[in-house]
Amino acid sequence: MSAPTTTGTAASHPAPPPLLPAARTLEVAAERARTPGSATGHHFNAAGAALPASVTVETVVGHLRAESLSGGYEAAKDAAPALEAVYARTAELLGARPEEVALVESATAGWHRAVSALRLRPGDRVLAARSSYVSSALHLLSAERDHGVRVELLPNGPDGAVALEALETALRTGPAALVTAAHVPTSSGLVEPAADIGALAQAHRVPFLLDATQSLGQLPVDIGAIGCDLLIGTGRKFLRGPRGTGLLAVRRPLLDRLAPEAPDVRGAHWTAERSWELVPDAKRFELWEAAHALRLGLGAALADLTTLGVDTVSRHLATLATTLRERLAELPGVRVTDPPAAGGAIVTFVVDGLDAGAVQQELARRRIHLVAVPAGHGRWDMDPRGLTKVVRASVHVYNDRADLDALVEAVREIVSAHSTPTPPRERALRSGAAVPAPAPATARRGTRCRDAIVVGLGVHGSAALRRLAARGLDVLGLEQYALGHDLGSSHGATRMIRRAYPHPDWDGLVDTAYRAWEELEDAAKTRLVDITGGLYAAPVDRPDPLRGPGCRQVGPEEAARIFPGLRLPAGFGAVHDPRAGIIDAEETLRAQLTLAERSGAAVADRTPVIGWEPDGDQVVVRTADSVLRTRHLVLCTGPWTAAQVPSLAGRLTVTRIVNAYFAADPAGPLGPSGLGSFSVDLPQGLLYGFPATGGRGLKVGLDSGPAWDPDAPRPAATAAELALLAEAVAQVLPGAGPVTESLTCLYTMTADRRFVVGEVPGVERALVASACSGHGFKFGPAIGEALADLVCGTARPDLDFLSPSRLFPGGAG
Repeated sequence: MSAPTTTGTAASHPAPPPLLPAARTLEVAAERARTPGSATGHHFNAAGAALPASVTVETVVGHLRAESLSGGYEAAKDAAPALEAVYARTAELLGARPEEVALVESATAGWHRAVSALRLRPGDRVLAARSSYVSSALHLLSAERDHGVRVELLPNGPDGAVALEALETALRTGPAALVTAAHVPTSSGLVEPAADIGALAQAHRVPFLLDATQSLGQLPVDIGAIGCDLLIGTGRKFLRGPRGTGLLAVRRPLLDRLAPEAPDVRGAHWTAERSWELVPDAKRFELWEAAHALRLGLGAALADLTTLGVDTVSRHLATLATTLRERLAELPGVRVTDPPAAGGAIVTFVVDGLDAGAVQQELARRRIHLVAVPAGHGRWDMDPRGLTKVVRASVHVYNDRADLDALVEAVREIVSAHSTPTPPRERALRSGAAVPAPAPATARRGTRCRDAIVVGLGVHGSAALRRLAARGLDVLGLEQYALGHDLGSSHGATRMIRRAYPHPDWDGLVDTAYRAWEELEDAAKTRLVDITGGLYAAPVDRPDPLRGPGCRQVGPEEAARIFPGLRLPAGFGAVHDPRAGIIDAEETLRAQLTLAERSGAAVADRTPVIGWEPDGDQVVVRTADSVLRTRHLVLCTGPWTAAQVPSLAGRLTVTRIVNAYFAADPAGPLGPSGLGSFSVDLPQGLLYGFPATGGRGLKVGLDSGPAWDPDAPRPAATAAELALLAEAVAQVLPGAGPVTESLTCLYTMTADRRFVVGEVPGVERALVASACSGHGFKFGPAIGEALADLVCGTARPDLDFLSPSRLFPGGAG
């Protein structure tokens, strides 16, 4: 079959790109409304992974839902027209034909398949621009080391772009197998003269591979006008598509000459025992197994871009980036590192005397999201310029001048804080703000200021410590007693996890908690949750019955079939939660603290906090023998919350709770075969418990008890307390033997039995997480992640129903 005629010949010089049409107005407010993530902070990371529009997210989720209902193959068949349309939209974006487009998993996957198909041999010359991305460079260097390919780096001209004269000289020196460049590198806002490179490559009949990973979606890219034969790109950056999507374009006639090294059933037909034929189009580079939901999401993002117009988007981004570049350059102590040939949407800079990673973290704490790019991601570009790491800000359609203001002012603050700072008290006096009492000299002279201090290392404190350390923050955890003590609310062997709650407000947090436990188990490489199913019983006329995702009401007969060991009283019904289970509480605390320390967190036990107060943009924390400083304080002090946050004292009640183990045969109806996690709302209180496992018998407790001072001595369970518990057990758990052991713990209760998670009233840099009312352990890893988000400036509106402000008159409830 003859190859179709292509636009432009090897010897022709493509026409320059047409001038941009008359300006169209981009409605930034409309784009922000279509981008929910724009409300969670100031996002400058489109060059990493841009925020997707709602329609893209809905498209992905919609197909996943279709797969769950009809099956993956069936859903793909139904979506076939929409999937095929993605090729047409990609081709339209690139100025290519649909048959010249392959959809791949990433730009790097496309690079590997394209370069491997060139079958480079020993001595073949590859002329590579210094703008090349790390993954591309590593592939070429590997080919040089292992297969004798010669990689020649093209020098840059005075403007920082490829020196075209040097490229032409290299092409004239002798045959070359490939010319490659990144249209826009990962390490700066440089825009390579792609069309000029393409013209030279065409003139010498050398294939030109353009890495358009950072240019697609922010610059017009037409492979015919540019003159490239191969092009790779990703969906997650300026195209605003999902992660895990990429594209590879191969123009004919080169396409007809390339064969993948490892053909897949998607790209080849197995015609006989030892022969096969490649499909005639670029799908020869694809794999059969693909994330169809993500590809459809990419199609939605491409349709979005077409509607807006690439030229309109490009003009908006260039205007924002130019303004940002100019404003940053005006700040003392800030150096913009983009070369003169910079343009488009990416701006890079450094702050004198500060590591770029530290600047990125400081900005994240102000809800300004961008990245620090190390030299290891672009050594050919950054090493010659003496750069070890740069801060990279990249704008998109949801950014406006207010975002620029936030970024520039934040950088100004960071520079000021790390130069010769004005003392916080003096800054407050100048601004007219309230002036806190000065801290003692020992707290203000030469004291290390940490990013965060977490007080209390129970389940929530250890979770917060772990998540903050994992984000690279300098964090310290303080515990007033020995680690793993039994004086608070997190000790003991087991806890319950369930989805059944009386109000839908909890549903989102419950889902988050289940995912967080899976992530913690994966990180700790240990099993922490045993899914047993659960029954939660109450009188049928209870005004606020439990309900929840995946839960259903069952009567006494069905309840008896589910848990033969549990007998419901007359007039009772139950909610069955098949995803309920039992948490290994002791192992959870060990795992979270181990992971926290592994990530760099410092831990000090037997270190009670005797006081704290805000001091300007920091918080002073006093222990018995030291004065500490931190930018953020996180209080997870359980029963001692009222002592640390006096404004909450009248709104929290600490209650003494008794748990006991009753003798039971683990192979009988009170073992795992006849029982899971359960609760029964009895006149004595809410009886809850777990089956007999691990040789310790049936564990039960009553969710009621007397008010208790957490600092008072705590005697063992009394005979009267155990008798009340035994009376309740006898009503619903026939066959339970006598008590074998008991323990006590403290619940910290609110009137509405909801937690307190959020900012300490009136103190911006202090957070509190407590008052878990007896059901907080199951949310531990999720609350830890939420606290880390709040410390780093990420809004968590899903936690508004737990805000401390609701406990005060006029507060949100």
